[in-house]
Order: sequence, then structure tokens, then C-alpha cells
Amino acid sequence: MMLARLLIAGAGIMSLANSVAIPFLAIFLHRELGLTPTTIGFIIGSSVFFSIFAGFVGGSLSDALGRTRLLLLALSGVIASFVAFYFSNGVLAVFFINAALALSSSTFNPVAKALLSDLLPAEDRLRWFSYQYMAVNVGFAVGPLLGAYAGLSGGRVAFLVGAAVYAVYLCLFGLTLLFLPPMTPAVLEQEPSTGFRTHLEGLRDSFRVVVRDFRLLCFIAAGLLLEAVHSKISALLAQHLSAGFADGTKILGYVLTTNAVTVVVVQLFVSRYARKRDPVRSIVIGGVLLVAGMVGFAFAGPGWQFVAAMVIFTIGETFIIPAEFAVIDRIAPPDRRGSYFGAQTFAQLGGFIGPFTGGLILAHYGGTAMFLGVSVFAVISVLIYLLVGRNLPGLQMGKATPRARTAVGDGAT
Repeated sequence: MMLARLLIAGAGIMSLANSVAIPFLAIFLHRELGLTPTTIGFIIGSSVFFSIFAGFVGGSLSDALGRTRLLLLALSGVIASFVAFYFSNGVLAVFFINAALALSSSTFNPVAKALLSDLLPAEDRLRWFSYQYMAVNVGFAVGPLLGAYAGLSGGRVAFLVGAAVYAVYLCLFGLTLLFLPPMTPAVLEQEPSTGFRTHLEGLRDSFRVVVRDFRLLCFIAAGLLLEAVHSKISALLAQHLSAGFADGTKILGYVLTTNAVTVVVVQLFVSRYARKRDPVRSIVIGGVLLVAGMVGFAFAGPGWQFVAAMVIFTIGETFIIPAEFAVIDRIAPPDRRGSYFGAQTFAQLGGFIGPFTGGLILAHYGGTAMFLGVSVFAVISVLIYLLVGRNLPGLQMGKATPRARTAVGDGAT
């Protein structure tokens, strides 16, 4: 359990380090390197494709190499990327450094979730996924404020601070592994397979397993649709508020702060409720609340109405995100858990689809139509979960029976 607690604490530590520097990356690229908005948008936007690639490949490799080896390598890659940002001077260098950062951090996330699943009994995983999600949000709520207060926002020193924080966590993680008691999960003692060809064959086999699991593909599609609604809500709100409200910037600040505070306040209560029910039901509840929040944004006028809508929207988000990981955990064969969590990163494409679709609707039909139109993605996602997840074995009360686990493994191959 010590390693599981360290993974949870690490989620908060790393999000704190990231939020000191990454949210202000656009400012850094403009102020320090003089890049145009188009170039900045391309550099930052391209990272999603590297993240998706790294998530799947990293998750699959962890099934062959072992989780902890890949986590240590990923942490080292993030540290190197942050240090490289500090010394960067050219557009090409920044592009490759940002790509390396996306590859490293996106390798870490699914592998860490797979390791957390390896370490915990099935009935406890949803609760711990909720803790991890809350830790991430606490870090992101505090980090930007600390960065701004310390005068780091948009400066090179912020990357050195981020690297230092990651280095401390890397040392803690390495020392914990070094002094773990002898009785550790088998995945920690896994010997890496040898040979480049063997690793390629492992990736090929993982890909085959993933693409043949109809339920996994449905859940990835449903997750993508939910991601299109909640992952970039700030971009939709920013466009709507800046265009139609005199005090739009102030309202946006209140709304985003409400989002972070609500996650921290309600996550434990939602976790207690959700762990007594199957994850699919939690996602359905969350999807309905997302739609309600989007309807609230569509018809909001005064700032307090946007804040109220964000509270409803965020509660829906807190139901969804841990439960999505729990669903993937239930259907993943134990020896392919890393591949399944890695495949889930394809849902990040929703972070592009949501703002792009919203921008098109906003340009032609206005903000009300934008929020209502994008909310349709959540409705479709809920229907997918209801249709595909209702007969999924092992989801009742968050427990997977041995028979259900065997059936899942057979269906995936």
C-alpha cells in the first residue's frame, strides 16, 4: 500500500510542478522566443498526438518490461524536457522538447494507473482512482497561484522549478522501490523480455487484443465524446464570454476557480457514493449532470449563473473520470492492463473535437447553440454506456468475479 499512496501523492506533486509552468507555456513562447500565435498554437496543439501515441505504446510496453522501469524512465524524460525548455532558443528545438515532454508524461499516466490496479484489490480501485483525480486537481488549483505569486509565470525559471520538483519525486519513487518489503506484486518483479523484435511482437499482440475487444472500442469512443465536452470547457467558455460579455474575463476567472474548488470539495463525497455502485451508473449520472451544466451555460446571463452551472458541470465530471478508469480496469485482462489503459488515451482526441466543433457552431449560430450542440456528445456517450455496459460482467457493486475476469480475457483475444 505504501507504493499506492506514493502514486497518489505523486499525482498531486507532478500536477503542481506541471501547473507552475505548462499553463503559461504560450506566454513563455511569445515573450521569450517571440513566436506568433499561429506557431504557438501549432506547437502546443500538436502535443495531443504525441500524447496519444505515447499512452498506447507506453502502456503496452509496461506489460512486457514491467511498470516501475517505465515509470522511472518517464519521470527522467519529463525532467530532461523541463531542463531543455530552460535552455531552448529556437522554434524547432521547442517543438521537439514539447513533443518529448508529451511523450514522457503521457507514458507515465496510463502506466501509473495500471500499476495502481495491480497493487489494489478490485473493490478498492474506484476509490483510489478518485483520490488520484482529486490529488491532480489540488495540484492544478494551487500551482498556478504559487507560480504567479512567486513571479514564475511565463519565465524560464519556472521550468527549472518544475524539474526540481519532479527530481524530488523521482528520488522518492526510486528509494521506495529500493526498500520495498520482499512480498511485492508480481508485476514489480517482472523480468524484462529481451530483444527489440520481442518488444515489437509484444506491441503487435497488444494492438490485436485491443482492436478485437468490441467493448473496449465502444468505451473509448464514449470516453472521447465525454472528453469533447468536459476536457476543454474553458476554451468554450472563454470564446463565449469574451465575445458577448463586458466583464467576460472576470466571470471566466470565477468560473475556472469554481471548477477547481468544487472538485476538491465534492470528490470524497462522490467517491463514497460511487464505490457502492457500478462505474457505468456513475458515468451515466455524470453525463446527465454534464448536460445539465451545459444547458446552464447556454442560458446563463449574470456571472453567478455561470458559477452555478459550473458547480453542476464539475460534479458530473467528478463522477465520470474515476469511473472511466474503473470500467477499463474491469474489462482488461490482467496481463494486458497496461495496453488497455494506454488505449484509453485515444479518448484525448475529444480535446480537439470539442473546441473545434464548438468554434464552428459559435461562429454560425452563437453561444447558446454552441453549448447545446456540444452537449449532444455527452448524450450519445451516455447511450453507449447504457447499451454496452448494462450487461458487462463484474461491474455490479464494483466487484469483478473470477468467472467474469476469465470471460473478459477470452472475449478480448
